[in-house]
Amino acid sequence: MSRLRSQPLVLAACAVLAAAAPASAAARTGAAPPRPAVTAPSATSAAPSSDGELNSGWKIQSSAVAGGSGATISRPEYATGGWLPISRPQTVMAGLLENGRYPNIFYSDNLAKVPEDQFNVNWWYREQLTVHPRRDGRTFLIMNGVLGTADLWVNGTKVADRSQLQGAYSRLEYDITPYVRDGQNAIALDVAKNDKKTYLTDSQLDWNPPAPDRNTGLRFAPRLAQAGPVSLRNVHVVQHNAANLSSSDLTVKADLRNDTDAERKTRLDATITRGATRVAVAADVTVPAKSTRTVTLTPADHRSLHLEHPAVWWPYQLGAQPLYHLTARASVDGRVSDRTDEDFGIRTVTSSLTPVTAGTHASHGSRRFVVNGVPLVIRGGGWSPDMFMRYDPRNIHDQLSYVKNLGLNTLRFEGNLPPDDMFAQMDREGILAMTGWQCCDRWEDPSSKWPDALKANAGNQATHVAQWLRDHPSVFTFYQGSDAAPDAAKEAIYLSAFAAADWPTPQIAAAEYKSSPKLGPSGSKEGPYNYVPPGYWWANGPETVNQNDPTYTNAGSAWAYGTETSAGNTVPTQDSLNRFLTAADQQKVWDPSTAGGPGSGPDIYHVYPKYNDYTKTARMGQYNTPLWNRYGHWSDMASYQKIAQMGGYEVTRAQFEAYLGHSKDQVNPSTGVIYWMLNKAWPSLHWNLYNDDFDQPGVYFGAKKAGELVHVMYDYADKSVKVANLTNAAQSGLTATARFIDLDGTVRATARQSVPALASQDVRTVLAPKVPAGISTTYFLELTLTRPGATVSRNVYWLSTKADEIDWSKTIGQGSGAVFAPGGYADLTGLRSLPAAKVQVSASTRRNGGEATTTVTVRNVGTKPVPAVFTRADVRRGRSDGRVLGGDDQVLPISWSDNDVTLWPGQSATLTASYHVADLRGATPVVGITGWNLPGLTVPARG
Repeated sequence: MSRLRSQPLVLAACAVLAAAAPASAAARTGAAPPRPAVTAPSATSAAPSSDGELNSGWKIQSSAVAGGSGATISRPEYATGGWLPISRPQTVMAGLLENGRYPNIFYSDNLAKVPEDQFNVNWWYREQLTVHPRRDGRTFLIMNGVLGTADLWVNGTKVADRSQLQGAYSRLEYDITPYVRDGQNAIALDVAKNDKKTYLTDSQLDWNPPAPDRNTGLRFAPRLAQAGPVSLRNVHVVQHNAANLSSSDLTVKADLRNDTDAERKTRLDATITRGATRVAVAADVTVPAKSTRTVTLTPADHRSLHLEHPAVWWPYQLGAQPLYHLTARASVDGRVSDRTDEDFGIRTVTSSLTPVTAGTHASHGSRRFVVNGVPLVIRGGGWSPDMFMRYDPRNIHDQLSYVKNLGLNTLRFEGNLPPDDMFAQMDREGILAMTGWQCCDRWEDPSSKWPDALKANAGNQATHVAQWLRDHPSVFTFYQGSDAAPDAAKEAIYLSAFAAADWPTPQIAAAEYKSSPKLGPSGSKEGPYNYVPPGYWWANGPETVNQNDPTYTNAGSAWAYGTETSAGNTVPTQDSLNRFLTAADQQKVWDPSTAGGPGSGPDIYHVYPKYNDYTKTARMGQYNTPLWNRYGHWSDMASYQKIAQMGGYEVTRAQFEAYLGHSKDQVNPSTGVIYWMLNKAWPSLHWNLYNDDFDQPGVYFGAKKAGELVHVMYDYADKSVKVANLTNAAQSGLTATARFIDLDGTVRATARQSVPALASQDVRTVLAPKVPAGISTTYFLELTLTRPGATVSRNVYWLSTKADEIDWSKTIGQGSGAVFAPGGYADLTGLRSLPAAKVQVSASTRRNGGEATTTVTVRNVGTKPVPAVFTRADVRRGRSDGRVLGGDDQVLPISWSDNDVTLWPGQSATLTASYHVADLRGATPVVGITGWNLPGLTVPARG
């Protein structure tokens, strides 16, 4: 049966209420809730429950063990001895882990040892709860996404079958009034295995190995909703903002659904509040029996919905994040029949393609986004959920702290949308969300391969997602395709659903440079996915374009909008490697056999299960071979670690700097970049800026350096020095200085220039210094940006008079990254000749409630002109005498002001680190110092 996408439809007692509105978002205010939630004010997070999200009290069991039928299992008197309790609705594998099965699942290859045949049979999910039905109303069960398919049973009666109940983001509502009792009730779901090639579901593609259960289970918590004669659905605010945001006209819309056999006179009250602002509007309507009426309250009829000087929501680097709160109530005969709440932010997002002129690479221009009238360079990372779809609000809070510490402004969600709590946190933090469907599975099959039932399911999911995300101010766009743009029929399904939901922000056809009939060209491109040298990102000439490929895939230098690209493998720190790999596993990462060219080295399990020639990330050859040739050879993990961390830092810094540095190019502007990826689903060796344990390798601090709000940087292509201003205010009184420094410490040349005033989001070239003759083959470039009495930005590069040479004809179009010309590697081997540096370190810690800040001062006190190169600080758990505890003693998560710094004699750096006191686990903080040419040392960091 087809399902309407615009108006909820009440059918028989066990039928579908199609495309019902998303649960309201009271959870979008205040601190993060203890469990993922999208709940009404009356919701409870624990069973028994009479209204709200069914977030706990669930148990699971294999059908091979449980036996019996839904008619029996879903009765309240059914005995659940031997069933596994789970703390929240989740996947089967997450439930098994919670119950102690498969301990240390991510260590070495333990994941591969999980028997998968246990997931070939169906699994039961069961919830027992107390319900007190309203005498004058109805009780509804809202299913919010199923991974796989399910039959639904309530108190011994089958309510829905698996032909209906499927889809990661389906919102399917069932009137269970006839089956609900006053007192104990039971819900049971018979869940069949998930299959990304069959259903419109979630998967993590080639990001990591698939979960053994293929993520079978409940995607989000079901919700029990009770209402009187009239139910509220699809309540939201539509905003029409003045171009300069000096005013906003708000329209409140709500669907009033009469669930009775007689017409009902209903009063709709809507109240919008923020601080002292309070706007209250109302309307009296008559809703015919068994029907839905949409009520629209506009400024034309309610002048108070016109706001002068509204509080405007901004990305965090540009302003504040005020939120308004909407409460709506439907009353019948003077009694509240239903109520809903949600937050929203006032902001305007637009998008367009940049102009095409002579020499423009992109045939239709590049995708650009403008927030509140400000053209924004998107700088973000691709989001990955936990491998088993587990969710913890505190973990998300800490990850978003990392995002801001990195200076990023965006997260991309390629499918795999998280619970509402994460978007609510992003609203409060001012981090943008780039949302969309995912690639490479059932979602991107041509619509001709979708049966009618799947098309209806797609419409339901699109409606739910559009209604769910529309009022989150952090959500600034939606990509209706990923690697492929939707065909005409599929696009019509999506656009119809989004239009009916009053979707407010730009929709884009695809993450690749493709077009759909209505949305047109995307202006976006993807790739590459493995190692390229720093200069690759800065190259911007015609050699960087594959003229035979209109999608420009794997033309990753910094032009247009790169929706997913990076230099591939990420080598975690030694601390992190020790947490998830044996010594034998670790040797596969650094073994000299990995330096034999692309494809060399053993297969690596903690990447993706199979090596392929497209990305080449499951062996280290493509990544390690350039490091081996550029930095020199290694002989063990310790010597490899130094090279890998410095190599990761320089290339990641260059990627983000190039996309920022080219943003003002008049012919081929770079409008944004999504690093592929931000985080990973498990401990990983590829595509992440930080690991699942919050490890911060060199790539993290390279990205962080490039993310400074006011930043000085080096253009590897034209050898110039650029300055960027990412703040919301003009910057003036700045001076840029460049020093070329020999390996022996001699300053070979200095250039200095006053910087013209920089407007917000401006980038300018300020210096064009020449490399002095006679400098060492490997040398340093120190850039500083100062204003009187203060250093605003400092950036140190290690460079070579022998540049990297890329064979562009063999590189462009290759997902595996750069192909070097024979012998075409930069010579950074001079770093190996540096003598040991001498530093003096002091540290102290102060506490403020549950948070701690450790301040570390590192000073190069050497008497010879030897730099302390790539000097890193780590806070560790220690003893009162200042010694480390040993073992896994690193304090994580942690946010540093800077790290991996290079200092010459007489220079010092003060680094601050913020973290949770609880992560000290009762120990005394100490600071460990390591570096390229430093012996390790430890200092106490007591209060």
